[in-house]
Amino acid sequence: MAEGSSATCKDCHKPIKWTSRNGRWIPLEPRTDDRHRCNIDRTCEGPGCGKTFKGAPWMKLCPECYRSQGGGRERVQEPARPSRPKERLEGGQDDDVPF
Repeated sequence: MAEGSSATCKDCHKPIKWTSRNGRWIPLEPRTDDRHRCNIDRTCEGPGCGKTFKGAPWMKLCPECYRSQGGGRERVQEPARPSRPKERLEGGQDDDVPF
């Protein structure tokens, strides 16, 4: 497969082009170079849902059901830790320092 070669998506049949990144072939939108995402009409297979949504063939749940089952969780960032302990100033306390 040649870098930038044109093709069509096997699922949604829209035009795509291919690029190699880190040893993997990735489908891109031909005009924007954004990653290609299929937008096929799908029906949610979540318990009691049945909503229709746009997505790739491998997607079984609508975004709401996916999030409610713990998918797509936001990563909680830990607070930054000081790189070294606080130093005491000679001859006084930390709040005696004039600015």
